[in-house]
Amino acid sequence: MSKTNTAPRSAASARRKALAGRLGILGTAAAVTAVALAVTATDHEALAEVVTIDPLAPALDFNAFIEGDTVLAEHEMEGPLATGGNLAVQGRYEIDIQNNASFVDGDDPLPSSLVVGGRMDWDGSTADGVVPVLGNGYVKVGDLTGTDVETTDANGASQPTRLVPAGAGYDATPRVETVVRQPADTVESSPIDFEAAFAEMRANSELLAGCANTVTMFDSREGGSAVAKGEVQPGQQIFITLTEGETNVLNVTGEDLNNMSDLTFVNKPTADTPLLINVDTSGTGGVFAWDVATQAGIGGADAPYLLWNFSGTTELTLVGGDTVEGSIFAPDADFTDLSVANVEGQIVAANAVLGTTAANSGELHYFPFDAELTCDTDVEPTPSPT
Repeated sequence: MSKTNTAPRSAASARRKALAGRLGILGTAAAVTAVALAVTATDHEALAEVVTIDPLAPALDFNAFIEGDTVLAEHEMEGPLATGGNLAVQGRYEIDIQNNASFVDGDDPLPSSLVVGGRMDWDGSTADGVVPVLGNGYVKVGDLTGTDVETTDANGASQPTRLVPAGAGYDATPRVETVVRQPADTVESSPIDFEAAFAEMRANSELLAGCANTVTMFDSREGGSAVAKGEVQPGQQIFITLTEGETNVLNVTGEDLNNMSDLTFVNKPTADTPLLINVDTSGTGGVFAWDVATQAGIGGADAPYLLWNFSGTTELTLVGGDTVEGSIFAPDADFTDLSVANVEGQIVAANAVLGTTAANSGELHYFPFDAELTCDTDVEPTPSPT
């Protein structure tokens, strides 16, 4: 069963909503504020730039925001889903079960709980595939080729709207079913510019990957010995203490994450003490199978202030372990969830497979990222007039 979302909705969420109608014209520069940059006309070396960024703003508070195709098998997500490509249904996967959708397409009276930029992939779906959209929201599909929008049952009675394969009828499977009576002529729409959103988020992810490390890993709560990036030993317990009132940056390797027995937080991340964890997967060629260590000392209420940044990762698979506290930011990755444990935050990925017919995924809880990150990052400055 899903846990009730108690995460506060701050001004950062309001800023994301304001982006909804402007993604086609916004670029990375609009999301990054340069606070200090030392540049001279003769100095072309990489300098340290202090930047402030809301990296997931273009994801518009969707629980999962996917650039390309998505496959749904198991289990459920508490918030809305947006996928820029096609959607295949290979099991029962419930969407927006806590009615958290906030993105509104044009003059619609209700927000969109499910947005599919491409079409429904019925050929890639299974006969038992059902996606109940349980929030009081609409469904949007960019291309209805091969899909019928049914608003009445076999007896002609008005019913909540369903999407089924063409000619299959109201009760057919696979299908997408809503709990609202959405007018059929409002379903076909592609309201999100996924290309622009991901261009901005890829730039954000790369920028954050250059942030200087500010958090030291220790082997005991009392301090003990420091553990450097790339030196976590198999089964080792890691402790971190966050500096209050600033963005904290922890740079680790994928091998570090899998070697940890647990990652213990001596104090919790907050809105003004967020944590960015940059995960370097270059040691495995950008392909990472994550066996998630327990994040001790934090929970869902703290998840909006923790970001796992997988810049440059091309394949990311959750294979087991414990719950992921925080949002998974992997805009270049094909993401696959094979773990029965949960994710408490957002997922941003190039493509997504949430569970398979052989391995159910866990639940995706609605704790959207809700902080601005400020850090020193290495850049190649372009001289500009004073």
